[in-house]
Amino acid sequence: MRRLACVIIAILCVGCGGGGGTSGTTVGVPVFSPSPGTYATAQSVTLSTSTPGASIRYTTDGSIPGEAVGTVYAGPIAVASSVTIRAVAYLPGWTTSSVSSGTYAITGSVVAPVFSPSPGTYATAQSVTLSTSTPGATIRYTTDGSTPSETVGTMYAGAIAVASSVTIRAVAYLSGWTTSSVSNGGYAITEPKVNVTVGSREVVYDWTNDRCEDLDVPDGPARFVRAGDGTLVLFSGNAPRYYVSRGSDFSSLTRVCGQPALVSADKPTPESYENWEWLWAVYREGDKWHAFVHNEFHDNTSATCTVGVPTFGNPCWYNSVTYAVSSDDGRTFIKPNAPAHVVAPAPNAWVPPPVYPSEAYVAEGYFQPSSIVRGPDGYYYSLMLSIRDKSSGQGICAIRSDRLDDPTSWRAWDGSGFNLRLTSPYATGASATVCTYLPIAIGNESLSYNTYLGLYMLVGYSNMGPSTTCGFYFSLSPDMVHWGPKQMIAPVRIPWCDAGPATPGVLEPVMVMYPSLIDHGDTGVNFDRTGRNVYLYYTRDNDDNLDRDLVRVPVTFTVE
Repeated sequence: MRRLACVIIAILCVGCGGGGGTSGTTVGVPVFSPSPGTYATAQSVTLSTSTPGASIRYTTDGSIPGEAVGTVYAGPIAVASSVTIRAVAYLPGWTTSSVSSGTYAITGSVVAPVFSPSPGTYATAQSVTLSTSTPGATIRYTTDGSTPSETVGTMYAGAIAVASSVTIRAVAYLSGWTTSSVSNGGYAITEPKVNVTVGSREVVYDWTNDRCEDLDVPDGPARFVRAGDGTLVLFSGNAPRYYVSRGSDFSSLTRVCGQPALVSADKPTPESYENWEWLWAVYREGDKWHAFVHNEFHDNTSATCTVGVPTFGNPCWYNSVTYAVSSDDGRTFIKPNAPAHVVAPAPNAWVPPPVYPSEAYVAEGYFQPSSIVRGPDGYYYSLMLSIRDKSSGQGICAIRSDRLDDPTSWRAWDGSGFNLRLTSPYATGASATVCTYLPIAIGNESLSYNTYLGLYMLVGYSNMGPSTTCGFYFSLSPDMVHWGPKQMIAPVRIPWCDAGPATPGVLEPVMVMYPSLIDHGDTGVNFDRTGRNVYLYYTRDNDDNLDRDLVRVPVTFTVE
């Protein structure tokens, strides 16, 4: 019995010595695979130890790893450039291993950048991406004919907008590697040159005879929506009481004076987002009429603004785009969940200017959204004017959503995708990130998808660029982000850019504003499609005051 007991004890103690887990036994040092050395391509390095159950930590920054220092090894380490890996292995109750070091020198030539889409001739603006098959490599490119290098050119960070013919030259480089050869990509953009024919003027709304009250002026681009019974509703009104017109067709529109579609809340605080309000874009889905509201807050209490004037006569201007909805065929609109009804709140909390403005306005925020368009991809799109803060210039932002009943669902273009949610500084306590401005040289008054050209069409006015005649222009885009050169519809007189009444082809002898395109032949509900034959609607300012008419002219597009 004593001998059997000794045998049992001996069996139980197998491994109690070296390799069995007794305190003081040292864990096997980490082993590298492949072995440290010089390689011409990136490597996938694995670490292992001969001690079962041991963990490994490693560093690549020169520091010494330990049981609590370094990255826990969980799988192969990607080594794309020269590096020294230091590693230790450890196990509770054991002595931590000594530090293993493995130096990998990765050398070779970086693979030259590849262009997508391939260089060539295209009819519309393109979004060009660059890539290299060498992991970890950086790309620089030029578009001015110069040769790029590790220090010359623009560092590639995202798709390159190519709206006109250009040659892109690019190199890829990686520390310790030979820089790639230069790749050249020539893109010829032959965007269609469109001839425009403009017909005779026709007054749609005559302020003198049709107004519901003196402030009932067409103070925004004309939008049309087809009601459930087939009648047409025209949105082109003013704050604080916004009236619409209705009719069985485009020739029988009558102002509805009994009930404004929207009455401005005229609240005295910026964080309410319910101040002076315009219905600026409307889109019907079923029995729901979804609307973007252009909301103006004018500070009427600060000494450096106009005290007692909460309207657009006050130069202190803080703007946001909000949401409203109608369930009674567009007759009245409400703002659900205010103040959480905001689509695009101004990025900064309102702070009055230090002195009374010397200019007509000191403005900031998001303004005047374009019409809402449902693209061929199923998303809803719109464009907004943006002024980051009182000292900034303006730009155009693109926003997108897959649903219209949730104002928080809209995302702005951030330079690489529609990823940016526009948050309220009053909700978060911090200024918000502003969208990435698009390369658009005209305004954002009217947006549609043009079926004749197979492209998005934007209409606005422009006095930008060398030798540009003041006028109404359009621009084309395949994707709502990359816009081609502006093309003129007609010269016009604009308050900040006067073409002069004697200019050949001038649309009106007086000032005009708010162009929009409406295709009377569009059989859809929201008139977000245009074709070859359309109507250009605009506001005519007869007396530089309240006497404004809504006018339309037929327009025909013909590709050369």
